[in-house]
Amino acid sequence: MQQTVGRSGGGRPRGRVRDGWPSLLFAVLVIGAFIFAFSPRSLPDFPETQLQAHQLLINGLARVEGRYLAGGAKGRILINDAPPGPWRNAEVGNTEGSPVTRIVPMGGQRVFAVGHNLMVLRSEDAGESWQNVHIDLDTPEPLLDIAQTADGTRLVAIGGFGQYLFSDDGGGTWQRRSVDAFQGSHLNDLLVADSGTMLIAAERGLLLRSRDNGDSWSPLSFDYPGSMFGGAHLGGSAWLVFGMRGHAFLSRDDGDSWEALDTGIEDSLFDGARLDDGRVVLVGAMQTVLVTEPGSWSFTRAIPTKQGTFSTVLPLSGDRVLVGGEPGAHVVDLADGSITPAGGN
Repeated sequence: MQQTVGRSGGGRPRGRVRDGWPSLLFAVLVIGAFIFAFSPRSLPDFPETQLQAHQLLINGLARVEGRYLAGGAKGRILINDAPPGPWRNAEVGNTEGSPVTRIVPMGGQRVFAVGHNLMVLRSEDAGESWQNVHIDLDTPEPLLDIAQTADGTRLVAIGGFGQYLFSDDGGGTWQRRSVDAFQGSHLNDLLVADSGTMLIAAERGLLLRSRDNGDSWSPLSFDYPGSMFGGAHLGGSAWLVFGMRGHAFLSRDDGDSWEALDTGIEDSLFDGARLDDGRVVLVGAMQTVLVTEPGSWSFTRAIPTKQGTFSTVLPLSGDRVLVGGEPGAHVVDLADGSITPAGGN
């Protein structure tokens, strides 16, 4: 007698295989989809990705052996061989996403960069590749500048809340020091003269000077309570510092005395550079780009735009400068006031 497995409403017998056909069909479809998903097949061609330096926060600019470097957000360092671009990524060691704040050439193909978490990066090939030589993830404070002493025997890095590091072995190892004269202030810019004099521009009206390769620091007499964000050594015993609310000061006696300059603005100034013809360019908040007239300390605004902040400037050729900041990297022509994104387009 034939055994009946199941019965429909009309009593018609139904075999086991026919009763499970929907499940079997579903299993076949799943297996087919799996085989298709993991089977090898050619990928479509995508256009080559191009870095847009005018869309990246840029904190530091440098030129090394004819190559231009830009560092900023997420620990990235970009390279190009002629502004405006194209730019490409440098090979950077693990930065843990710590932003780069400054890039400083040290002669030849050697260049250093500093950033948040007391990060120090070193390159021996003009910025093509970088080694992380110091980082402290338990200390979020940024390093804001790095410089080499005039005799080349020491590297010094400074930063937020009085952070002070030095290296006596070319940047291979670093030591931290606590200096009472820093008063826990943000140390914003480190300047070095050929004579060996070193100057730190800091916050809350604090300027400091060292004449022994940074072993000791003394506050300078300075009649302004606001922060100085940057400075420049102008040669000999002449120095320039600038900062909050457009204030700028000039010293002609190695920092013993200072005279106020009229910049004509109240926007903060963050970086400056000296052009080949002796003029000085200052950049800052509200896309400020100021330039002096030859042989004078009369400032004029080079571009009319007033958005974002420029935090770094690098002279190019003639009247052109490369600027970086919140709006990314741009080329500014000081002669006609034009500004062009340096994004590689």
